[in-house]
Amino acid sequence: MRTRLRRLAIAAVALLTASTALPAAAAERHSHQEHPSHGGLSAVIRYTEYGIPHILAKNYADLGFGTGWAQATDQVCTLADGFVTLRGDRSRFFGADATTEGSLSTAEDNLSSDLYFRGVQQTGTVQKLLARPAPQGPSRQVKDLMRGFAAGYNAWLKQNRTTDPTCKGAAWLRPITTLDVATRFYALSVLGGQGSAVDAITGAQPPTSSSQDSATAPDAQALIKAVRARTADADMGSNAVAFNGDTTANGRGLLLGNPHYPWQGGRRFWQVQQTIPGELDVAGGSLLGSPTVSIGYNSRIAWSHTVSTGVPYNLTQLTLDPADPTVYLVDGKPERMTKRTVTVAVKGGTPVTRTQWWTRYGPVVDSPDGELSLPWTTTSAFAMNDPNAANLRFADTSLGFSKARDTAGVLKSLARHQGLPWVNTIAADSSGHSLFSQSQVLPRITNELAAQCSTPLGKAVYPAAGLAVLDGSRGDCVLGSDADAVQAGIFGPSRMPTLKDAPYAENSKNMIKACLMCVADLLGDPAPPV
Repeated sequence: MRTRLRRLAIAAVALLTASTALPAAAAERHSHQEHPSHGGLSAVIRYTEYGIPHILAKNYADLGFGTGWAQATDQVCTLADGFVTLRGDRSRFFGADATTEGSLSTAEDNLSSDLYFRGVQQTGTVQKLLARPAPQGPSRQVKDLMRGFAAGYNAWLKQNRTTDPTCKGAAWLRPITTLDVATRFYALSVLGGQGSAVDAITGAQPPTSSSQDSATAPDAQALIKAVRARTADADMGSNAVAFNGDTTANGRGLLLGNPHYPWQGGRRFWQVQQTIPGELDVAGGSLLGSPTVSIGYNSRIAWSHTVSTGVPYNLTQLTLDPADPTVYLVDGKPERMTKRTVTVAVKGGTPVTRTQWWTRYGPVVDSPDGELSLPWTTTSAFAMNDPNAANLRFADTSLGFSKARDTAGVLKSLARHQGLPWVNTIAADSSGHSLFSQSQVLPRITNELAAQCSTPLGKAVYPAAGLAVLDGSRGDCVLGSDADAVQAGIFGPSRMPTLKDAPYAENSKNMIKACLMCVADLLGDPAPPV
């Protein structure tokens, strides 16, 4: 079996090498260079077969500049659409009732999306995270990348004519700022938490009567089903297999990645090579709008990600003051919810003003008829704690991978930055080491805490779906505290899946089998059993 695996691994390496190598004449025909510059920033961009940009820069600001320029060249309208979302301007330009593109949140319509992102904007959430010293906040290198990206995007807009009819001459095609780029990272970080509950956050309103209290009691089974459905979402799953040196003919690691991400839209990957001589040389896929490589390789290490099984948020059940449903009790003392009043401009109509309600545990979520089945009654409400709301470390984690020389370097970046919001990491290096890690930003919910602090609903949900529902009336059960929901970034281990766990084990076996069968078919030889 080992001999057969070695043969297949050699064939896989040959296949990958052959698929990426280009005949010299073809490469020359399709390649060209650009030398964009503006405001003291510049880069050299060499395009190869299929329009892949290879960006050469002197420093991180210049690298960000070249990346912003090249992404604007390829996808300016898609990028611009995303920045409209992040500014909370979709209703202004496209109408309040129109559906969103869906790459930066699960909001059902533009109004809900705008209310959420304008609220993030008004409270200075991202600015506060940018101001934190590294490693809690972004490093100087990442700040330079974001600043350069915005400058490169803006320089492209200034120096080129947009021909794509999607946004040609559109009023929403505008210059961006470093804050816009950082807010995109923020939106990606909370995608598994607040970003998946935007409608429940912006739609939460205090009850006006107690007549529906008994009819809208939380449904444990519906909540379990909803959480499981989110975890198993086909649009948010991927596969990857790392082989260590014991299974390859040359003793080096081998990584096979199969990320399940869209081919179109704002959540797609964008292929690139980035080089700063003597500092950085990495190739792979960046998430559109990001100046760092998210999945990729350098001369020593390759890495990929799969969506993790850890639930990246928890709920807190609030005990309300019977006289006022916007006041909740902690250790018997009343605390008033924080009102976040947001106004959104609407195309062809009057502005819409709505109030969101926030607590020391995060935003109140109200979904009596939605998939989460979390009603706000006169006696009880639910708040969402999303530790990724304090996470602007995603880019530094990825940059650390890009500069790593082995799997130990990947682990070092994970340990220093702890910035992955909802993915596992799989890696292999040239020394033959392989790695699987579920190091991600999660609420620190231990079994002991869940046993001590879970509400009756939580006791039914936690073991079945991995979602903790804690008792908010007890101060010793608090995980974070900040009226603006810039909560302490508490991240810790969750139970890692093993080969005994289904469906993880079955998915892993199928991925390995598919990889081996693919190579075996090319060899004209049946694949071995897995």
